[in-house]
Amino acid sequence: MSGFRLLDLVKFFLPILPEVEFPFEKTKFDERIVFTVGSALIFLLGQLPIYGLIPQAQFHLQDPFYQFRSIFAMEKATLLELGLLPIITSGFLWQLGAGLKLININLSLRYDRELFQSGQKLTSWGIAIVFTLGLIYSGYYDDVIRGYDLVPKNNGSFSSSSLSSSLPLGSYFIIFLQVVSWQVIVSLLVEIFDKGYGFGSGILCFLTLQNATNFIADLIGLEMYPVLNSNKFESLGALMNLVRQFSIFNLKSTSWQIWHAFTRIQLPNLTQFYIAFASVFVVIALQNFRVDIPIRSTKVRGMNQMFPIRLLYTGGLPLLFAYSVVANIQIVGYILFSVLVKLGAPPLVITLLGNYIVQPSSNRLVLTGGVLYYLSPESTLLASLASPIRTVTYSLTIVCLSVWFAFKWSYISGSSPKDVAKQFKDQGISIAGKRDISIAKELSKIIPTAAVTGAFALSVLAVAGDYLGGLGKNGAIIIGVSSAFGILEEFMVEYQQATGSQFSSALSGAQ
Repeated sequence: MSGFRLLDLVKFFLPILPEVEFPFEKTKFDERIVFTVGSALIFLLGQLPIYGLIPQAQFHLQDPFYQFRSIFAMEKATLLELGLLPIITSGFLWQLGAGLKLININLSLRYDRELFQSGQKLTSWGIAIVFTLGLIYSGYYDDVIRGYDLVPKNNGSFSSSSLSSSLPLGSYFIIFLQVVSWQVIVSLLVEIFDKGYGFGSGILCFLTLQNATNFIADLIGLEMYPVLNSNKFESLGALMNLVRQFSIFNLKSTSWQIWHAFTRIQLPNLTQFYIAFASVFVVIALQNFRVDIPIRSTKVRGMNQMFPIRLLYTGGLPLLFAYSVVANIQIVGYILFSVLVKLGAPPLVITLLGNYIVQPSSNRLVLTGGVLYYLSPESTLLASLASPIRTVTYSLTIVCLSVWFAFKWSYISGSSPKDVAKQFKDQGISIAGKRDISIAKELSKIIPTAAVTGAFALSVLAVAGDYLGGLGKNGAIIIGVSSAFGILEEFMVEYQQATGSQFSSALSGAQ
């Protein structure tokens, strides 16, 4: 390729970038299990709290991102403060840029692929740096920094000049270093999967792991946490807390505890659990919808099989893309809102962007107006019905983004009708009763329809769960379950092909 390319800018960073090398030979089945499990355990260490914050800081943070934390594995006041959002955003930007021909790249060349992956890493680190600096500048951590007290003026407002000399710059630096460093580590863990050492995609594997652990913890978590504005302590798990408080000798108190288990705000409740649980069954049912195309081999006579095209052809990626767009808008909007407030911008400009109020029962920052308000869901069904414009705007945003990405992704990812037809030709396969020249035409009648319809179904399911009070947990479980099927399928294919493996022998019960 001649001429300068945007991709060539990545070359200057290659000598200093940490990188996971491609395996010299195909990784064995046993080794892939070890890499997968080991990487997962390291990823879970990201739930450790950020050093320098007060104990149980997650309950004292005023959280503006509570709607989509579950979707991107974003854990408040921990090393996973940003979760996988920077890595997911970077991956989508580069994949769309390459697929829509906005980036001049030839992925058949190994050097271009290395530049492409390095570009994704650099972009994800850049996003993590910008987001972390924005959160620190906005004062997001100020209320929970150990040993730091905000000093109000006499009229109750805050003065930047009076606080400038007492700002905890050392604490800010430590927080920044921890959050960004963990993003670097997580990006390398994801690269381990992308280089073929693990099963499936690293991003989807980690999202599935985080969603699975949170799903169980929300139900039977044993940890005890203080309830805001009270002297009470409750279990993290909604069912566990109900069991602890249950008493057959006090029916009035027990009735209230049952109601509280379904409606509590600060900690997970049973309503969110059952919404997510119902979403699991719907996704499993949708996963079984497929169209079987009869195929035959042109090389081996009498070999006839069925080629399945599933309704969830693109899995949960379109829904993940839609939520990532909205989440990035919300984070950038919140940072911009904070900057405008600190710079003393006109109230009209700030109000047009958004308006936040603190919800005392949960310490969440809830939007009450502005552009950002219409790109976020209501937390209850009644509130959704009372705000039809917000409900329709948010729903159309999620559904339209999902459908658009599903249609584009089947062509970007190398799974378009033409790509599948080419694979059939290379493998000596044709559709029974059809000429080879019409294979792509026949596939084009099914694949785009399946991709778009599956994305539409999952996005509608996710939006419905949000309006019933799911707070993104149902969207997270939808993405996690649909991703788990792909990971499990790859695992079973490798397991069937593995011979002489210690793990495969143990799984099959061999001595």
